[in-house]
Amino acid sequence: MEKIGINEIADVIDGKIVNCRNISINRVVIDSRDATSGCLFWAIRGEKHYGGEFAFSAVEKGAAAVVLEKQDTNINVPVILVKNGLRSLQRFASYYRDKFSVKVIGITGSNGKTTTKEMLYSILSRKFKVLATRGNLNNHIGLPLTLLGLEKKHKYCVLEMGANHSGEIKMLCKIAKPHCGIITNIGSAHIGEFGSMKNILKAKIELFDSLSARGIAVINNDDPYIKPVSKKISCRKISFSTTGTADVRCSDILSRERATSFTMFIRGKKMMIQIPVPGIFNVSNALSASSAAIALNDGISLNDIVLGLRKFAPPKKRMEVFRTKSGAIIIDDAYNANPVSMRNAIENYSKIFYNRRKILVIGDMLELGRFGLAEHKRLGRFIREGKHADLLYTTGKLSEYTAIEGAGMHFKSKEELAKELVRVVDKGDAVFFKASRMISLEDIIAILRK
Repeated sequence: MEKIGINEIADVIDGKIVNCRNISINRVVIDSRDATSGCLFWAIRGEKHYGGEFAFSAVEKGAAAVVLEKQDTNINVPVILVKNGLRSLQRFASYYRDKFSVKVIGITGSNGKTTTKEMLYSILSRKFKVLATRGNLNNHIGLPLTLLGLEKKHKYCVLEMGANHSGEIKMLCKIAKPHCGIITNIGSAHIGEFGSMKNILKAKIELFDSLSARGIAVINNDDPYIKPVSKKISCRKISFSTTGTADVRCSDILSRERATSFTMFIRGKKMMIQIPVPGIFNVSNALSASSAAIALNDGISLNDIVLGLRKFAPPKKRMEVFRTKSGAIIIDDAYNANPVSMRNAIENYSKIFYNRRKILVIGDMLELGRFGLAEHKRLGRFIREGKHADLLYTTGKLSEYTAIEGAGMHFKSKEELAKELVRVVDKGDAVFFKASRMISLEDIIAILRK
């Protein structure tokens, strides 16, 4: 973050300064544990706590000023008083973003957002300084915090945009003002909150609707929801496809245990691509990132794309492959799960590890609402009918129905499941883990890796 005076911040957010001193801050934090010398601690309200309760702790760690919704007489550094901490943070982030001529690329979709972000970051970083979303800071709090990391050196800002209700992407776009938008795909993630696939599509399309006439929309021609509505988009467009016609397409896909290779065609030229992750669905992510890089038309060469994709850092817990001392292989894809990503990942896993004994460890897919029971039963039938596993183990309330339909074994606790895996996993097995993040399957993986 570039240094900025607290008087300027207060003016932007209509805040009142107490203990006024003419100082500048170099960083914004919302967690007192992250406070450092010279930072601004910004108190916001969470589900369980109000950040202002920890303001004194932030000051003790070096915070030069704080933003609060109510005055605390124990604090002797400058305090900016506001009516709503979160809204004022969003307002300031939008103002701060406008200080820079940076081009913002927004990425949303039901699956593949983080991997696409990392791929595009790797490509663009071949030539330019790039700021990108860290971790899962992709919501109404995380996105403003990411933007507050902008500096003069940055040419691009690649932002992941998550949403679980209508209007959220629109709000994020008002803050970030993207020049380019990527919608990876439309799936049933968060369908419990949205209520229908139609509503999910409507929410994601808010990204394209926010683009100006000079903006760029990256279109997934393989997605049956996105392609039809893309005809109504008035800004510039570039399309990609793994199976049909598009501006950027591919052929000869080969997915192996630790990498995937394919031939990519861009503007009449073809390139041999290798990405350091397994899974055919990751080819779609690579095509979308490459499409954006080409459409930005800013000196990114085809060689930059080849090297950027080859050397990108795969996100943790997304088809992450480990080998145990006994020789078994663990595939950790347990960062998150929804019906579409679950079926895609399992199908790819069974094809890649066709010559090993396949052990599936499945946990609940959350946030499906009234669709949850049916989707878990459907997943079990998909596994059984497709012969995607030699052994199926599940844990979680809803995954019990996956085990019933999939002819698997269900465990009431992760501890019981871990003991069973330690007993049965043998040299040469491929053990695949997938569930929603809150199930924390990494607890089992840690035991098995030992």
